[in-house]
Parts: sequence; structure tokens; C-alpha cells
Amino acid sequence: MSRKNRNIYLGKRVKDTGKKGLDNLREVRDICKAILADFKRGRIPYSTAMRRLVFLRTTVIKRSEKLAGKKRKAYAIVREYEKRLRRMKK
Repeated sequence: MSRKNRNIYLGKRVKDTGKKGLDNLREVRDICKAILADFKRGRIPYSTAMRRLVFLRTTVIKRSEKLAGKKRKAYAIVREYEKRLRRMKK
């Protein structure tokens, strides 16, 4: 896969607000929206979209010290988008 076709969300397709990196809930929501949009357009299959959402929830949010105190809300946002993705698949 060439570098041009890779899906990089934060900073590329989702505006990075505030400090560098994932540091607020709006960025989490926007990344989730971008992943769902890629699935709707057929750019990525269901399994890839779900993997990216799970990766965001389990790894990125877990390790983000900037989201301290907001992690529960960030998890809830990603969980909601996982449910939406499951409904879209049917």
C-alpha cells in the first residue's frame, strides 16, 4: 500500500486541535466519524473499520495521558460508534 492511500486520521483528515496528539473528546468523535465515513464510501471493509475503532479504544485512549479524566467518556464515544458500525453492516 502506497503512502498516499493510507488512512491517517488525526492531523490529516481530522483537524488536530489544541496540543499535538489526541487530547480532547472532539478529536475522538471526529476520528470515529472518519472511520465510519471510510466504511460507508467503501474505502475500507467492515473488519478494518471495527479493528480501527477497537484499536482507538483499547490502545490509544488507554495510553493517552492527555485524556486523563476524560477516558470514560472517550470509551463511551468509541463504543457508540462501534454499535453504529454494527448496525450499518446489517
